Amino acid sequence: MVVKEYRQNKERVLLVFNEYVELCQKMGEEPKQSLVKQAEKIRDEIFNLMIVGEAKSGKSTFINAYLGNEVLPMDARQCTSAIIKIKQGNKFELVATTAARGKTVVNGDQEIREFLRIHAAIPDKYRSIPITAINNEILIKYKGQKVPNKILDKFLEEELKDNIYSIDENEYKELIKSYISENASQWGKIITEIEITYQLSDEMKGITVIDSPGIGAVGSVGKIAEKYIEEANAIIFVKTLYGQALESIRFMNFFKNNCAQRKRDALFLVFTGKANLQGSEFNKLREQALEMYGKYIEPEKIIYIDSKIQLFLNRSIALGTVEAIDKYFKELEDQEDEYDPASSCWLKARGDINNFEERMMEKSDFDSFQRIINRFAHNANYIQLIEFLENLEKEYERKLTIYEELLKTAQQHINDPEALADSIKNKQIEIADVYNKLNDVINRIYRDYTDNINGEGIIMNEADKKQREYVKKLENFRRLSEEQISDSTFSALKRMTMDAIDDTKMFRREMANRIISECNEKLIQYTDDPDSIPATAYNPNFTETDFDEINSRAQKETVGYKDIEEGRTFKKTERVPYHNLREHVKLVANSIYRRLDSEIIPRMKDNVIAYVTKCTEEYQKKLLEHKNELEKEYNKLLKDQKDNEDAKKMVEKLEKKYSAVKDGITTIEQLREELNNYVNH
Repeated sequence: MVVKEYRQNKERVLLVFNEYVELCQKMGEEPKQSLVKQAEKIRDEIFNLMIVGEAKSGKSTFINAYLGNEVLPMDARQCTSAIIKIKQGNKFELVATTAARGKTVVNGDQEIREFLRIHAAIPDKYRSIPITAINNEILIKYKGQKVPNKILDKFLEEELKDNIYSIDENEYKELIKSYISENASQWGKIITEIEITYQLSDEMKGITVIDSPGIGAVGSVGKIAEKYIEEANAIIFVKTLYGQALESIRFMNFFKNNCAQRKRDALFLVFTGKANLQGSEFNKLREQALEMYGKYIEPEKIIYIDSKIQLFLNRSIALGTVEAIDKYFKELEDQEDEYDPASSCWLKARGDINNFEERMMEKSDFDSFQRIINRFAHNANYIQLIEFLENLEKEYERKLTIYEELLKTAQQHINDPEALADSIKNKQIEIADVYNKLNDVINRIYRDYTDNINGEGIIMNEADKKQREYVKKLENFRRLSEEQISDSTFSALKRMTMDAIDDTKMFRREMANRIISECNEKLIQYTDDPDSIPATAYNPNFTETDFDEINSRAQKETVGYKDIEEGRTFKKTERVPYHNLREHVKLVANSIYRRLDSEIIPRMKDNVIAYVTKCTEEYQKKLLEHKNELEKEYNKLLKDQKDNEDAKKMVEKLEKKYSAVKDGITTIEQLREELNNYVNH
C-alpha cells in the first residue's frame, strides 16, 4: 500500500503551489499554465496496481489478503473475461459493464456476492475450458455471428495448449463448441469489467487494484486487459509455489509479449504458498526461482509470501478475543476446512494473540512484500512531486532575477530619477543588442539540425540510421524458413513493428530534448520541458489495426488449396487447404517496409523539422518577451519615481516581492530535499 506519508507530502507540495498562485495574484500576474496543469495531474493521481496470474494461482486469496478485507468471494468461480477493479469508497458497491456497454449497479454484501455467483461465474460444466479466450477471441470479436470454420479450427488447436486438466482432445474441443453455441446469442451480456468500491483502510486511498482474468498458455491476457496493462503503475504476477511446476512458460510469454521496456521495471513476481514448505525445501525452490527468472526481473522484485496465512490472520484479528478465535479454529476443524500452518500457529501460541500474530506474520511474510511494493509506489509518486517542485523553483528563480535587477537599480538611483531613466534606456539598448546578436546563433542551430542539402543535418542522419535498423530487423523475418514460422512469429513481428513505432515517437522527444538543451546553453534558460513548446505532434500513420489489416490481407493472399493425388491403381485427387507461411511473413514485412519508407520515416522527419522550426521561433519570441517584460517593469519604476517618497515606496514593494520569492525558493529547496530523502532511503 502507498504509505500515508506520501499523501501528506503530496498535500505539502500542493500547498506550496497554492502559495505560488496567491503570490502571483498579489503581484497582479498570472500563474504559469504548465505548472497549473501539472498540479492538476498530481491532485488527481491514481495508482493502478494490476494483478495477473495463471489458473489456480490464488489471485483472489492474494488480493483479499493484500486489501485486508475479503472483498472478492473466494468460493466464486473465475469471472468470465471480466476485469475487476477495486478501490476505496464510502460503501460496498458493484458496477458491472457488459460487452454491449450495458451497466448494472448492485449494492450490499449479500447482493453483490449473489450477483457474482449468478452472472459472473463460470458454470461447472465449462470449468475446464479457457472461457476468457473464447469470450474475447470468438464471441465478443464476432458479436455472436458464425465463425468461419478455418478460424474456429485454428482457435481450437491453439487452445489445446490450455488443456490444463488433460481431458480428451475431442471432448475438450466439443466443450468449447458447445459453450460457443450456447452463448453466441448472448454475447452482448458477457461481463467485461466489474468495478467494486469498498470501505477499505485509509492507506488504500488513491489506489485501484485491478484483477485480470487468468493468462493463456502463450501469455495472452486478451484485448480487454491489454489497455489496463498499458495504464498500470505496477503489475504483480502471482504464482503458487506448490501444486504447479515452478517453471512458467505463461510468465515468460506474458513478460515478453505484454511488457514493453517501460513496464518491465514495474513488474513484480509474487510466489505464494510459502507456509507449506519446509526451510530447506523453500530455500531450494527460491534458488531455482532466482535461476529461472532472475535474468528477466530484478531479484528484489521476486517475492515469497503466503496469502492464505495472511487471510487467516486477518480473520482471526477481526474476531478480537481468544475465545472467538479458538471457536473459529475448532469450527474449521469440524468442517475439515482448516489450514494446518495456521492451526499450528494458534496451537503453539497457547491463547496468546500477540504471539499468534507474530508467528503468522513470520509465515506469511506479507510485511516484506508490502515494504517492497510501498517503496516502489511511493518512489514513483515522489519522483513526480520532485519534478514538479523543480519546475516551480525555476519559475521562482526567473522572477527573482527580474526583481533582483529592478531592486538593485532602484536602490542605486533612488535620489536621482534622471540617472535611473538613463540606466533604463541603456538597459533597453543592451537587451535589444543582445537579442539581435542571438538571431545569428538561432539560425546556425536551425541549420545544424535541418540541413538536408549537404547531408549534414542531424535529423536526417539520425532518421536514416533508424530506418536502416528497422529494415535490418524486417530482413530477419523475411529470411525465416517455413519450419521456423509459427503463430508466435506474427506476434513477434507485430511487437517488433509496434516497438519500432514507439521508437519513432521517441525520436521527436530525443530531438526535442537536444534542441532544448542546446538553445538553453547558447541562448537563454527558457524551459527543460519540450512539451511546453507547442508544435505539430508526431502521430505515426500506423497502428495495431493497420498491422492486423496488413496481416489479414497477406494471409488471404497466401491461403488457398492444393491438389493431392492418392492411391495407386484407382487414383483420386483431393483439394486440401494450404497456407504458405513463409510468403505470408514476407508479404507482411514488405508492407511494413513500404509504410516505413513512404510514410512513417518521412513524416517523422517532417514533424521533427517542424518542431525545430517552432522551437527556434519560440526562443526568439521568449527573448523578446523577456526584453519587453524588463522594459515594462523599468518604465513603471521610472513613472512612479516622480519624487523621492514614491521611489522609496517602490523600493519597499520590490523588497517585499523579492523577499516573498526568495522565501518561496527556500521552502521549495527544503521540501525537495526532504522528498529526495524519501526516495533515497
